[in-house]
Amino acid sequence: MRGTEAIGISSVERAGIPRLLTGACLLCAVVIGYVLVVNTTMAFGLVVALVLFCVTVLRPLALLPAMIILSLFVEKALRPLTISVGGTELLNFNGVVNCCLLAATMFYVATNRIRPFQSLITKYFAVYLVLVAFSMLFSVNALLTIRSLVRISAAYAIYLIITQFVTERRQIDRLLQLFVVISIIPIGVGLYQIVFIHHFVISRELRLHGTFMNGMSYAMYLALVLPYIFAQIIVGRAGPLKRLFLCGLFLAGLVDLMYASTRIGWGAFAAALILYALFSNPKKLLPVVLVLLLLSVIVFFPFIARSFGGYLKTDVRTYMLDDVAWDTHSKDYIAASSLHIRVYVWRHMIEAMKDRSVLFGAGSGTWFDYYDRKMIGFGLASHSDYFEVLYGTGLIGLAAYLVFRIKQLTLLAHFARSGIERHVKLTVLFPCLATFIACLGMSVTEVWQSYSGIYWVSWITFAMSESYYRLYCADESCSLSTAARASQSAGD
Repeated sequence: MRGTEAIGISSVERAGIPRLLTGACLLCAVVIGYVLVVNTTMAFGLVVALVLFCVTVLRPLALLPAMIILSLFVEKALRPLTISVGGTELLNFNGVVNCCLLAATMFYVATNRIRPFQSLITKYFAVYLVLVAFSMLFSVNALLTIRSLVRISAAYAIYLIITQFVTERRQIDRLLQLFVVISIIPIGVGLYQIVFIHHFVISRELRLHGTFMNGMSYAMYLALVLPYIFAQIIVGRAGPLKRLFLCGLFLAGLVDLMYASTRIGWGAFAAALILYALFSNPKKLLPVVLVLLLLSVIVFFPFIARSFGGYLKTDVRTYMLDDVAWDTHSKDYIAASSLHIRVYVWRHMIEAMKDRSVLFGAGSGTWFDYYDRKMIGFGLASHSDYFEVLYGTGLIGLAAYLVFRIKQLTLLAHFARSGIERHVKLTVLFPCLATFIACLGMSVTEVWQSYSGIYWVSWITFAMSESYYRLYCADESCSLSTAARASQSAGD
């Protein structure tokens, strides 16, 4: 494993970087000077792109905290800002960030600073990525598939930067601390919305957004981050005041999750917390978790009963009907099972995919913006990551995707069974494994990966887990316990 010197830049690269940056600045200045006359917003986007690229190339570790913070704002704050030409959107600022991450990563690969296949998930993800690119040949809209390819690759670029540049325990610990502490912002914004905007009203029409684009994205973020906060409370090395603060943060996030009125987010959180208890200490933690979840259901029982009751009221034959008016327009939607409209959409996705290519799909990222809005007549997401992948990349792409995701889970399980110290397992590896299992279960009826911020967070947490494993286990057998390794080192 490379040491901390890998973070720096070699003398050969240092000699070439000024020329690279000077050329980029001159080219960008010329382009910006021209674009300022045509479109000021586009010029500003080019400036941001240049700055982000230079920072990533020169100081990748300085960029990582920004990536964690940016994941909370990338959808709501950046996505509405667009670069357009002639009134047509060319690129939004989310896309600018993604393109710069890819460009900087390619620069590091070209200069041999990043070796992608040293990161453990690369070869499995690469097969899926190739099939995403190949789906462009069958795509109903090649531009949408290119955007999807860039979005999928950019989060992977963050994973590469973390796994190959973050090589010290102190650096990984700080990233984890930042990941937990920065959740104060979206959780605090959620509380503000409950008190001053929603006035404590629980309603599916008044969903909390926090700092995310919509209530669904916000609820899924909470489902991902709350198990980490819970782990810090249970086993974190913190004093009474810090532990009290973390308890308050966790409870505030739990209240936000309930007021977000998202069934799948609540289900993923409950599953992740139960799994975490089973992995950590079933005898002691599982009763605590079950009591906590039971109290949450009791306190918010009116919403729980109305929200989940529809699944008991809907006849099975209803799921195969083509009439979805009662689902999309009825005021009693909260009491109806939205699974009906999901089945309706999945059936249309399969038929649309057959018209293009069963094996290679109809183009990754094309369902919502192309077929869904134009062909069905109203905007509905696919409501399933698996059906989204099936429609976009066909049966072969779905097979590669499932292999990639299963390999992620097996790697996380391997990390958790290794000789890493138990504190790291309890605060990092077990929460990551639990949330990944919950999210893959949630993928059956939700497209959580379509939300850029959540997709980034999933790669960031997986990358931190792998970095801990590489730190502890790359140079010696992880079958040894921490104490055994310490005594062996002392003997040497």
